[in-house]
Amino acid sequence: MKIEAQDTSTIDKYRWRDYIRPVRMTVWTWRICGLYNAKPQTPLYRAYRIVFNVVLMVVYLFTLSFNMFVMQTFEQLVLYIMYIVFTEIVMVLKALIAYYKFDQICDLFRQTLDSDFQPVDDEEEKLYRKGVGEINYYFYLYITTTNLAIASSLLYLLHQDYRMPYFPWMLGIEYGSTERINFGIMFAYQVIGMYFHMLINIAIDVQLFYFLGMIGIQLDVLGKRFRKIRTSEEFGKSFMNLINLYQKLHRMTRDIEQLYSPAFFAQFSASGLVICATAYKTSSMFNVYELTAIQNLLYMLSMMFQMFLPCRFGNEVTRKSHLLRTSIYSSRWYEMGLYDRKTLHMLLQRMNKPLTLKAYYFFNYNLQAYTTTLNMAYSVYALLQRNALKKS
Repeated sequence: MKIEAQDTSTIDKYRWRDYIRPVRMTVWTWRICGLYNAKPQTPLYRAYRIVFNVVLMVVYLFTLSFNMFVMQTFEQLVLYIMYIVFTEIVMVLKALIAYYKFDQICDLFRQTLDSDFQPVDDEEEKLYRKGVGEINYYFYLYITTTNLAIASSLLYLLHQDYRMPYFPWMLGIEYGSTERINFGIMFAYQVIGMYFHMLINIAIDVQLFYFLGMIGIQLDVLGKRFRKIRTSEEFGKSFMNLINLYQKLHRMTRDIEQLYSPAFFAQFSASGLVICATAYKTSSMFNVYELTAIQNLLYMLSMMFQMFLPCRFGNEVTRKSHLLRTSIYSSRWYEMGLYDRKTLHMLLQRMNKPLTLKAYYFFNYNLQAYTTTLNMAYSVYALLQRNALKKS
């Protein structure tokens, strides 16, 4: 069945065809998962959204959460919460942002297509292609890892004890060797539901590092344009345009920080615990006969990617905005008039503080935050391992 979320004029208004493939794929995820909130919408799409959210969001998350009350031991409960529930909470926050902040996100997308963001010569075209190539590279690497993590859940079919891939209790429905049809239906429901939840996570992550990547490209372009200034006349012609572009990038950075703070604060808070729990679960079961350990390993890698991408691209924004001062100083400022030199000096003072992003002013989007989180995860993992050895 073909789902029509809006008419042709609405599609043209957003110009989705003009974006790179990762963006177009995230928009399709919005549509499939009922998050596309453009107006107007057809009654068919509204009905589809209700069915999708009830079947694959409300019922799925209720059933998953109820499993906390059927865990046999406290250790199972703790590892279960860290392994699945925290990830699902982050997914729900991202879905709410995509739906309720749809217009703000689309406005950010439109800004990346503005004339200010378009290259004007061959050198800028190379910078643009390089930046877009990095976005595409990390997108394909990320989506491959996450798809492998979901696909690895099929390894549970190799077990003879009819285990479910994500949670055991399924609304009281009997399944097992005597109820194989029920087992197949419930198994498919869990895998399909988790796959769509994974797509929602990917969509918001990709959109975030697309925005940060585009800001990074424009910072490279700004640096190149500042370095090309040689005379007071060139400075006078280009100064206001360069300042306006910098101010635009500054506003975009603040808008992105405000928009995505709730979801990524939760993600940074949970990621270390999730990675730790996954590593512990993998190491405790890892042997040649336990193929499901591969699922945990791939899940851990995808979680590490999920946390790495905003840190990597956020780190580039901070680094490149800091390098702008060097680019300005590399211009022929010493050949300019006194007034222009004073203006450049004030601009350098203005850029003393580089562009940075934080999740609720607590977690920085940089590589230091990433390594700190991994160190914390390893410390907790080592503690769990030590306690496990004492018990044995």
